[in-house]
Amino acid sequence: MNETLKNATPAEPLTPAPQNSLKLVILASAAGTLIEWYDLFLAVTLANTLSMQLFPAGDSKFLETLAIVASSYLIRPIGSLLFGNIGDKVGRKYSFLVSLLLMGAATFLIGCIPTYNQIGWLAPFLLLICRLFQGLAISGEYAGATIYVAEHSPANKRGFYTGFIQTTSSIALILCLAVVFTTRSSMSEASFNDFGWRIPFLFSSVLVIMSYVIRRKLHESPVFSQLKKEGKTSNTPVKDTFKSKKNVGLILAAIFGGNAAQSSIMQTNQFVALFFLQRTVKLPDTTALLIIAAGILLAGPFFQIFGNLSDKIGRKKVILSGLFLGLVIIPLSFYTFLELGNPQRLDTVQEISTQTTLLFILMVFLITMASALVYGPMAAFLLELFPTRIRYTSMGFTYNIGNGAIGGSTPFITELIKASFVVGAAFAPYVGLVYPIALVVLGIVVNILFVPETYKNQLTD
Repeated sequence: MNETLKNATPAEPLTPAPQNSLKLVILASAAGTLIEWYDLFLAVTLANTLSMQLFPAGDSKFLETLAIVASSYLIRPIGSLLFGNIGDKVGRKYSFLVSLLLMGAATFLIGCIPTYNQIGWLAPFLLLICRLFQGLAISGEYAGATIYVAEHSPANKRGFYTGFIQTTSSIALILCLAVVFTTRSSMSEASFNDFGWRIPFLFSSVLVIMSYVIRRKLHESPVFSQLKKEGKTSNTPVKDTFKSKKNVGLILAAIFGGNAAQSSIMQTNQFVALFFLQRTVKLPDTTALLIIAAGILLAGPFFQIFGNLSDKIGRKKVILSGLFLGLVIIPLSFYTFLELGNPQRLDTVQEISTQTTLLFILMVFLITMASALVYGPMAAFLLELFPTRIRYTSMGFTYNIGNGAIGGSTPFITELIKASFVVGAAFAPYVGLVYPIALVVLGIVVNILFVPETYKNQLTD
């Protein structure tokens, strides 16, 4: 007996799963997401230049360029199912590592595309291919990063910590505008149109490599690790996402109860306003870029602040406040832009006073505040809706339908409406705003009637 006990092999202690520092989790997730948004926004910001470089000279192909740019938003739902399947079966970390590299490669290649004069119609086709890969990449990035942060966060701080991810969208646009502005300012207009427009795309590769190195140090999230250890992960997350009527109902409520409207407000603020100031108000490009960047920069911290507020009073109240503000401030801002910026509707470039510039920055700031109220709590709201085993797929699909395909197409659809519908001269410059305003109204109605409160839900359910 004693000999048996003597020779028995003692049970090996369980090795605890490696833990990440919450600060490192937020830094690595936010940095990577910021870079991917920067990459995605570049083609929209430089749409006018791309239309001149990748299409026949002397032909205005701005709308066609926007259609190609919008393709990245339309393919995002497909990418969400692809990356959601990886994220729910293999792990959160692996999915957003792959998405980061895919985005970086696609963005770098846009900067390498030969012009129309060099390869003809192959040029816009290559832009389309790169944009499709960018859409696939961002569809896996955002859901992965926000879920990863949330599954490391205390239950009463999810809005606060995921708010750092929400802020990256605005910071990325500011970075994008700053890089484009700096590149433009450092050379002549002819040099920028010749080769300078490529620099912001090529510069992205440095940022991607730095972010990838940081993300490699991360371990899997503790919530997913525990689920995998217990053998409770889904083998068919895509099928499981859609086989439950309740889950499908939650997806539809989230899409039309704020997610699509949020994206449309953001796209209106970031790009529809920029194009409106450049092409309708006829401000110099640098002035328009300055107005948009300054307004967004001032409101940037509020994405995280409103995410934090939603931890205390609930997601719905904060989101609804933003929808109502957007409904009022969008038409008021665009009316102010045109009436003060170009009241005589001249077709030449207009200079505006410092006082008017400051007022325009205030208008952009207020639209960004509406966006921050809706978007700040959005990540926490979406991930709290769905169970852990299919969270990545369900949240990713919801977000990429609403934020991507429906809301993300706002710049293209507003321009298409302006080009397609004949209305009175007084209303003509604003007709495209029908689309974002309609989404906001729909968001308010659906949110009030069908969207549940989520801020007290447990992520381990």
